[in-house]
Amino acid sequence: MQFYEKLDFVMNLTQTSNRELAQAIRVDPAVISRLRNGKRGVPRNPKPVRDMAAFFTGRCAGEYQRRALSEMAGIKRVLTAKPDQLTEIFYCWLCGDSDGVDRFMQNFDSLSVEGVASNSAITSTAVSNKANFVYYGNEGKRAAVRAAYQHMLSQQVPGTICIMADEMDDWLMEDYEFTINMQAGLMACLRRGFQICHIIPSIYSGDQILESLTRWIPLYMTGRVKAYFYPHIRDRLYRHTIIMEPGQIAIASHSMAGQRTSYATMLTTDPRLLQATEAEFQDNLAMCLPMLNTYSEPQKLFQCFMKFLSPQGFRIQKLLSLSAVTAPFELVADSIEKREDPEQKRLGELYLQEMKRLEQEQDQYNLIDIVHLASAEQVRAGTVPITATCWSIGALYYTPETYALHLKKILHILDTHENYHFVPLEGPIEQESSLMVKERHRALLVHASEPFTVFEISQPEIVALYREYLLRLAEKVGYTGIHRTKIKSRLRELIRELEE
Repeated sequence: MQFYEKLDFVMNLTQTSNRELAQAIRVDPAVISRLRNGKRGVPRNPKPVRDMAAFFTGRCAGEYQRRALSEMAGIKRVLTAKPDQLTEIFYCWLCGDSDGVDRFMQNFDSLSVEGVASNSAITSTAVSNKANFVYYGNEGKRAAVRAAYQHMLSQQVPGTICIMADEMDDWLMEDYEFTINMQAGLMACLRRGFQICHIIPSIYSGDQILESLTRWIPLYMTGRVKAYFYPHIRDRLYRHTIIMEPGQIAIASHSMAGQRTSYATMLTTDPRLLQATEAEFQDNLAMCLPMLNTYSEPQKLFQCFMKFLSPQGFRIQKLLSLSAVTAPFELVADSIEKREDPEQKRLGELYLQEMKRLEQEQDQYNLIDIVHLASAEQVRAGTVPITATCWSIGALYYTPETYALHLKKILHILDTHENYHFVPLEGPIEQESSLMVKERHRALLVHASEPFTVFEISQPEIVALYREYLLRLAEKVGYTGIHRTKIKSRLRELIRELEE
């Protein structure tokens, strides 16, 4: 569908007149008319489209409207339930942006531990010992899960919650309030001192990856969840779900691939059944590999970045500011000297080593830097952070002199390293997060807003998904041939502005 077709569809869906939309986004009704009949394309300025998205969110409150939008946009109905997500969905859909990773990154900054809070409290109720219950259908499975969470919260001593679920998730996603309450229930367990061992389902699509990450990242942020994945191709015939606290309570269900409901869901506190269910879970876990590690403390970042930077290979990254590995030696050395924490000093020294590798291994060093290029005014205002320090307490900021010095170093690298590419992003920063990918190795997803968290992801499908997203972004801007020449000219122009 073209922009004008989408606009006409959603205006009819929300019963919006040209005049109403024009008043909402502060334009002449004739502009809306031309947009709606295809005489004008998507506005280059994103603000009018964002204003439209916010307006349509307010007019799209009914179940019929949201279901129609989810079907037209090809997204799950549950994703339209939260106003902030719905606004972003409207914006991306109207703009023709079908990149699920981009939509995920747009929402990533706002994800937080507090974001899973619910108005509906989960009561603490114990299930009697040696009891077995059978539930039927999706509503039955939801009832079983509620009972299991209530039982776990009633325990005096917190334990480990084991979760493995690769059946169709209709039972979870068709009831938005239940989904929110279950996230709140898991968070309540974590705050009580529970740990979670999570075997993620086999991944069949990029959308499935991103939906799972969106649901789980607030829980991963706590640092109390260990996630694993099965590294081989598996059959798509047999599906099962296990949610259990060993020795306390267990849920188990089974179905065939593609079936939207389980045959039946068993909930048990019987010791022998608990042992058998735990054995099945542990047998599955033994065949899995770690999927994700989380880091939120400065002293742990050194280990994380050491593992990321050590192996050679192609790297592509999108950062808020100029990359630390392209900085002048004296700038990083000065930043290290101003750090008091020994782990932060070690992290700075790691970047110094990486900078030396860049100088010594010109032919082997393969890096695409996608970076927000600050304006001279922003640098003079003292608001542009030095990347090597912005992931720690007390970030340092560029001066016009140090920023110009860094740009000169980048120009030198562009002149001497044909496998180094600089991709400048100009304009307002829409995302505060950063993404770094080492091909066939791992990805670092940096949540820069509170709570600061680095997600180290090693599952190949997710690493490849992020790599392709960053490559598309780089190719959209352009970084080879004539684009490389223009980029160097832009850097020289900015250096002149800074030195005036």
